[in-house]
Amino acid sequence: MDIEIDFPRNEFIKELENYIQEGKDLHKKFKLQPINPDNLESLEREFIYWTEEVQEFLKIRLTTIFDNEFLTNFKGTNKLDLKPIVDAFAGEKVDMVKNKYVHTLNQIKKKLDVLNLLKRKTKFIKTVEYYSESPAEFVPLNQKKEMKEIFISHSSLDAKYVEKLIDIFEVIGVPSNKIFCSSFEGYGVRLGNDFLEDIRERLNSNVLVIFVLSENFYSSVVSLCEMGATWVKTNNHIPVLIPPFDYSDVKGVIPTTNGMKINEKVKYNSLKSVIEEFLDLKPINNSVWERKRDNSLKDLKVLLESVSNSTENKEINKTKRTEENLDINFYDNQNDIIKSKSQEEWPDDFEMQLDYIDRHKNAIEKLKKHNPIDIDQDKFKTIRKNGRKEWPDDFEMQLDYEQRQVESLRRLNER
Repeated sequence: MDIEIDFPRNEFIKELENYIQEGKDLHKKFKLQPINPDNLESLEREFIYWTEEVQEFLKIRLTTIFDNEFLTNFKGTNKLDLKPIVDAFAGEKVDMVKNKYVHTLNQIKKKLDVLNLLKRKTKFIKTVEYYSESPAEFVPLNQKKEMKEIFISHSSLDAKYVEKLIDIFEVIGVPSNKIFCSSFEGYGVRLGNDFLEDIRERLNSNVLVIFVLSENFYSSVVSLCEMGATWVKTNNHIPVLIPPFDYSDVKGVIPTTNGMKINEKVKYNSLKSVIEEFLDLKPINNSVWERKRDNSLKDLKVLLESVSNSTENKEINKTKRTEENLDINFYDNQNDIIKSKSQEEWPDDFEMQLDYIDRHKNAIEKLKKHNPIDIDQDKFKTIRKNGRKEWPDDFEMQLDYEQRQVESLRRLNER
C-alpha cells in the first residue's frame, strides 16, 4: 500500500512548513549560543519536544499499513554518536559537552533534510479518498459530521485526580459517552482495540482536550507522544495543573494563558461555561452546581493534602536512601583528584584546566541530586555502580551514562 496523506493537502503542507520552521529556529537559536552544560540541557529538552511532535505528525498524517518511509528516516537520524566514546576509551582528549551539543545540532539538520524532502514530494503523494480539493479548501466528500467529545490527556499515575474531574464534568451534564479517558472502564479504549489507533480515529477538530499536567505527565514518553498527537489533530485545549506543578513548569506546545489549577474554585465556573457551550448543554441549576462543585473540591483538597504528605515522606525516605544506598560520600574530597586530572590532561593550558575543573564539579553536584523516584532503587544502584566502575575519575561520563541508562529503563517500563 502506498503512502497517502490523511488530511487536506493544503493544510498538511501548512503544518509541515510550521514544523520545518520550528526546526530551523531551534537550530539557529542554539548555534548562536555558547556551548556549556546548561545550554546543552536546554537544547536536548527542546529537541526532544520538537522531535516527538514531528514524529506524531508523520505517524498520524501519513497513512500506510507499515511505518512510512519519512517517519522511518526521521527516526533514523537518532543514532548515538559513538566516536567521542571510542576516542575516550582510546585515551584521547574529549569534550563530551561540546560533542553532544554539536551532535544534536547535526541531528536537527538531518531531520530537516527529511522534512524538506517530504515537502518536495508532497505534490506526488495521494490524499485519502474521502478528501477532495476545491479552490478554497479541502472538504470531506461524505460531509460526515464529527462527534464532539472531551478527551482527557493524562498520566495513568494521576488517575485519582482525573476521576474527580470526570465527576465534575458529569455534574455539568456531560454524558459518559462523550468523555474519552483511558484510565477508566466505560470512558476509554474499547476492548480489543489498539490504544493509539483509537486515539487516531476519535481525535478531530471537534474534540476538546483537557491536558492534566504534572511531573508524572512530563516523565512519561507516552503522555508526551499523546500531547503531540492531540495538538496536531485538535483545536481546543485546556491545561489543568496538579499542584505543586505550576505554570512555570509547563513545557512544550501547551499554552498556559487559558489554563487552571485543579483546585482553583474560581476557574470552575469558566470551565463549566466552556463545556456547556462546546457540547451545547442546558445549564444546570446554579445552587445544585455550586453544592456539587464544592463537594468535589473538598475531595480534591483532601487528596492533594494526602499526596503532599506522602510526597514529603517520600522525599525524606529518598534522602535517607540516597545517603545510605547510593554512597553520596563517594563524591567527597574529589577536588584533589579533579585538579590532578586536569593538570595531567593539560599541563601547560591553564584555561583548559579551569574549564575541566568547573565541568567536573558541576557534574558531581548533578550526580549528588540524581536519584529518580520512578526508577527501582536496586536497578539505579546497579547503574551508578557500573558508571563508577567504567569511569572512576570522570564524573561527566558517569553523569552521562546514568542519564542515558535511566531514560532507557523508563522507556522499557512503559512498553
